[in-house]
Amino acid sequence: MKKPTTTSPLPLALSLILTALLPHTAAADEASFRAALKTIPPKYFAEIPLANRDIMFRELATDTKPDRLDAKKGWLHFYSDGGNVQGKSMIWAKELPRTGKPPLMFIHMAKPFAGQTEGKPAADQTYVLEPVGDEWLDVTKSVIPAIIDMTMHFRTRREDTIVEVAPWQEFKRQDNGDKAYTYGKRTHDLRWNGNGFIVQEPAAEKLTDN
Repeated sequence: MKKPTTTSPLPLALSLILTALLPHTAAADEASFRAALKTIPPKYFAEIPLANRDIMFRELATDTKPDRLDAKKGWLHFYSDGGNVQGKSMIWAKELPRTGKPPLMFIHMAKPFAGQTEGKPAADQTYVLEPVGDEWLDVTKSVIPAIIDMTMHFRTRREDTIVEVAPWQEFKRQDNGDKAYTYGKRTHDLRWNGNGFIVQEPAAEKLTDN
């Protein structure tokens, strides 16, 4: 007579261990993104002082629009009309994952809205940063193709790592006639492949609303 077949408890034990670890891993990723946002130098983060980053998170936590921060997906759309954060512009931020390395951080500071001299589209508003020790290194030129005009508007997306590119369009405000800027139609999409961006035709004319 054959002995009854027994199932090894090892696969089940491994499964239970992995299941137990999953929430911890997700939480660690979320904590890592928040920690990264606290250390990015102000020049790459709308001039928000490091001392004010906790204030920023508190304001985001009590905001009536809770869709401006999704730390689990490594995505931020920050804007402040007043408040105590002291940001100089909107910010779109997105983590760019890499295999076996810490993620890069894509930052776009949408400054042109003011319509003032310092508010015009410029090439110092968009960066890709790499964490190296306690510092952030500017690696923008190594991951964004040189054919891309860096004075454009760059819109990160919450759900994936595609970055939408559109021109700034100037117009006159009706309230006082000052010049201001708005977003034009998408001209390119940048698809992240783990090492750099690939330029693609836009999947749609309109920018993603986030």
